[in-house]
Amino acid sequence: MRIQCFLFLLGGILVTSAVHLPGVPVDFNLSDSVLSAIADDVAKQLEEGYITLIKTGVETPEFKRITAQLAQSHSKKDIFTKNMVDLEPRDNFLMCTACRSTMRVFIRTIREEDGELHGDDAGDLMKWFALDVCDRLNLQTKEVCEGLLEFFMPTVEYIMRNSEMDSQSFCSLFMEYSFCNTVSNPDYNWTLPVDTSGGATGPKSNTPLESATDFKICQLTDIHHDPLYEAGSLASCEEPMCCQRNKETVEGTSEAAGVWGDYRDCDLPWNVLESALSHVAETQKCDFIYQTGDVVDHMVWATSEEKNKEVLTKVSNRITEVFPDVPVYPCIGNHEPHPLNLFSPEGVPTDVSTTWLYEHLYGIWSKWLPEETKETILKGGYYTVSPRSGFRIIALNSNDCYTDNFWLYHSGTDKIPQLQWLHDTLLAAEAAGEKVHILTHIPAGDGTCWSVWAREYNRCITRFRDTISGIFNGHSHKDEFLVHYSDDGYPVGIAWNGGALTTYSYKNPNYRVYAVNEETYDVTNHYTYIYNLTEANLNPDRDPEWFLEYDFVSAFTDDLSPAGIDKLLENFADNPELMRKYWRYRVTSADPQVNGGCDRNCLAGSLCRAAVNINDRTERCVELRERLFIALDNEGSDTPSPSTPSPSTPGDDDDDDNDGGGSASLTALSLTSIIALVLTMRFSF
Repeated sequence: MRIQCFLFLLGGILVTSAVHLPGVPVDFNLSDSVLSAIADDVAKQLEEGYITLIKTGVETPEFKRITAQLAQSHSKKDIFTKNMVDLEPRDNFLMCTACRSTMRVFIRTIREEDGELHGDDAGDLMKWFALDVCDRLNLQTKEVCEGLLEFFMPTVEYIMRNSEMDSQSFCSLFMEYSFCNTVSNPDYNWTLPVDTSGGATGPKSNTPLESATDFKICQLTDIHHDPLYEAGSLASCEEPMCCQRNKETVEGTSEAAGVWGDYRDCDLPWNVLESALSHVAETQKCDFIYQTGDVVDHMVWATSEEKNKEVLTKVSNRITEVFPDVPVYPCIGNHEPHPLNLFSPEGVPTDVSTTWLYEHLYGIWSKWLPEETKETILKGGYYTVSPRSGFRIIALNSNDCYTDNFWLYHSGTDKIPQLQWLHDTLLAAEAAGEKVHILTHIPAGDGTCWSVWAREYNRCITRFRDTISGIFNGHSHKDEFLVHYSDDGYPVGIAWNGGALTTYSYKNPNYRVYAVNEETYDVTNHYTYIYNLTEANLNPDRDPEWFLEYDFVSAFTDDLSPAGIDKLLENFADNPELMRKYWRYRVTSADPQVNGGCDRNCLAGSLCRAAVNINDRTERCVELRERLFIALDNEGSDTPSPSTPSPSTPGDDDDDDNDGGGSASLTALSLTSIIALVLTMRFSF
């Protein structure tokens, strides 16, 4: 009883401290178990307050106090635009509390026979509840909340009525990287049958060096074209995405959006896409193009099937026009559907199904892909193709692992078939002596990639390490890489991330070119091209000056094998200046990032991002981080280069942990509690 009283008291202190009341310290540096207990206590009070309000229309004094404190306890824009693993502790606390409380309200009012939301005609009350949460907790503007609710309501309601998941299980899975993860649901911990005739007995270290006979693969990822972008409009708005409105009040000021894009929360204008494609066509010889997802913009509260189809079609047509003779191999991103992030399983009602998207994608991809890809694209947005004898491409729909995909909470087992197909396709490729490239939007180590899916995917990477010659990702908007390790800790694969063509957020536009060995299909070097957004916007009447930012071999190492890249991580840890160099390229040398700098936690986060391929396995990260901190201490200064980012600078401190793969994303704040609709609709890269 003493412990319960202590936790209750501590919960009250924590909540009030989050509101910065005089004399109360702001301290979230508590153990996970204590934070979870506090969040649970506050969630229960919030739940009871809402149940009373729904049943009687009465707002109790305690309910008013708690909701007022929570409304003041969080940042407003970050919870919608930052990846969840990048949020401040106060925002994580709000998310966990809101997730648990709203899930409980839904379960009690929807699933119980006498519940107010149990009947089929409860839609108006559900919407009222969600909008009240959005407004009362000061989550976002009314326009954003209403748009998201309108879009997500049918899916959330269907999942709530057809799932047995409880609030603790849901929130543990949704926020599995954090203190909110307190239980493990056995239905969400399955094992994929993997062939045992091979496997890793040591590090993979046999990648050839770059040579004149290598062919070239060009990667365009995270285009995020905004058809409503308007130069001169407001670039720093309240909503999660800007650069579309209020031109008449800000044009000519520092708040105005640039002609060639903007560092702030804005997506890609058409002229930048045209400039990028022209530069690639004029300066590169692309034998293949990989387009690794996210063509649609971040205005997720105002998408539609027709708008998304129009953007997807327009971009794919333009790529074909500029590269009529170059094979293009796309994969699907989390922003392609309407509503975003939602990829349904087979057999659900049409009004909540993703079939329309798969049909449209096959229609626009069929000019690049053979007819035999149709079956799996229509089934789940994935396919395989062999463009050359001895070489195979596998394009996955990695949204099966995305914890912002609400359908994950409908069933964990319906995510098995695609992974089983991947395994079987790799097994056949091995038997045929083929080398394989895997295209997949979300990196497996991303903080929002479900760890069970990532674990089983990694078992496939380990088993077929000699067949897989390259893995290509997007999503994070960072120019980076990820080492895949076997269960025994051997480096067995490298996932190369192409950054993003969009500037969202605080980055220069970029694309990548890979040198690939003609026989082994290993990546032997890569080249990143950018333009400086500040300079481009100072010369709005002149095309941007694209240039080679760096090539990997010259900057870091000529050993691009998994073992060689793992050794490079150790060099990063032991040489902070080399690590700072990697970080600078990782953020595309963007002026706001470089001017803000990267402190020791930021450097450690960027390093760990490359060393975590399953988000709950951080052993390699811990080893490298300790070495880096020793090296930084031995420098005699913790001073980053050039300076530590201030709280007002959106520097790369989003990498304080393993930096989720979304970094520019409207990910979900708490799902299926309809705050999930509002709280859950976060931008996910």
